Amino acid sequence: MKLKLLNVLLVSGILAGCGLLGPDYKKPDIDTPSNWKNGHSNVNESSALMSDTAWWEQFKNPELNEMIHQALLNNNNIQIAIGNIAQAQASLKKAQMAWVPTINFGGSAFVGQSFNQNVTPTGALSTIPIANNLDFNGAYAGFTPSYSFNIFQNIKNEDVAKLNLKVQQASKNSVRLAVIGQVSGGYFTLLGLHKQLELEKQMVADLEENRKYTKVQIANGSQSQMNLDEIDQAVYSISVNLSSIKDNIAQTQNALQVLMNKNPDTIITNTDFDDIETDGVVPINLPSEVLKNRPDIIYSEYQVQVSNAQIGVAMSAFFPSINLTSPVGLSTFQLSNLLNGSNDFWVTQVSAAMPILNLGIYQDIKKSKANYYSAYYNYIQTVRSAFADVDNNLSKHASTDEAYEVQQKSMHAANELYHLGTLEYKNGAKSYASTINYKINIDNTKLNLNKAKMNQLISIVNLYQSLGGGYNIDNTESQNKFGDSHDI
Repeated sequence: MKLKLLNVLLVSGILAGCGLLGPDYKKPDIDTPSNWKNGHSNVNESSALMSDTAWWEQFKNPELNEMIHQALLNNNNIQIAIGNIAQAQASLKKAQMAWVPTINFGGSAFVGQSFNQNVTPTGALSTIPIANNLDFNGAYAGFTPSYSFNIFQNIKNEDVAKLNLKVQQASKNSVRLAVIGQVSGGYFTLLGLHKQLELEKQMVADLEENRKYTKVQIANGSQSQMNLDEIDQAVYSISVNLSSIKDNIAQTQNALQVLMNKNPDTIITNTDFDDIETDGVVPINLPSEVLKNRPDIIYSEYQVQVSNAQIGVAMSAFFPSINLTSPVGLSTFQLSNLLNGSNDFWVTQVSAAMPILNLGIYQDIKKSKANYYSAYYNYIQTVRSAFADVDNNLSKHASTDEAYEVQQKSMHAANELYHLGTLEYKNGAKSYASTINYKINIDNTKLNLNKAKMNQLISIVNLYQSLGGGYNIDNTESQNKFGDSHDI
């Protein structure tokens, strides 16, 4: 038996070496850019693995940290991905169990009768009466081990199952990365909208004050009704915008609650948007490191490996399938009163079959190779898109940084104008209307600065998303428990 097993393994090794189990996998060759085309002085290279970097903690904001923690722990899409991993793990175990024989227990029984017997007694038996009908019955009960396998197919099926597990794990990491980006982006948007609502209300208050003063001027004949109409039009326009902002706040809160697997509700924030610091270095990996960080690239490469292994599965159909059965049990057979007994028994049966003419197998192989072809170029496209994605987000981050700096300068200039206008008003050189207009100008500038900061923060989120940042933090594949028979 050992000699036979050795022969099987030897033949398997020879056939595998000859490429009969399918082509060896070779990672697609793709040229990697030596550096990023876009960027600015605030971007430095880092050797840290971005997937293990909790980049959101640089904001030192406990609210944001807790939201991301809750989402990674409770998000339903992540749990769906974990369920898919459990399925892939079970499929792998099943493929590994293909080497283990199955054992069935069963039995059967029968009864019957033969009649119209043409038996004529002779000699000493001529004096014994023989019944014309003959009753018989029997029974069998026992175990039936069964072993059916194609050595080469089992090997390749197990390879495919292992790779499919890797695919599902990469898919889960993609979901985790997306959830981190959605929570952080949603949180910054929520804070920005609250600040925008506050600034718009201040604008309305300043316009109302200007309206009162303008009405006095109209009564004195120094202003026309047109000036009052312009103020009213601005107030109405902002009032409409206030309703839109409130709606956006509600929708953003609901989106964040869903990400954390909670029902729609108000999210209480204790952070002022102006207190969020955006200054500092944004670390970035070399282009080659992105290939290691981004789960979509990892996913695509495993898909190439799966399709390569499936070629071997298709080719394994040419090799023989072996079936081995060996029933063991107890049988009885009773033939009227002439035979009555029971016996232990065993039977061994071995069979093997391999295709001689099956043209469909060639098409299965061709189909598997075509699938590999598609997966190969999907990987190339994913890598190219990832490089472009990072470079685009670097460029966007640089432009939003620049825009925010310009708005800060504009804010400084608006404050200076208001300060000088206030001094001139106190000295009698300017009217109060001019002072109010300087205040309204500050309101407009603050709104533009708030918008620039929101864009800047979203660009940071998108940059870390394109770098595959943080998805490996608190990463787990453990399933939640139902507390009943549905638990895995």
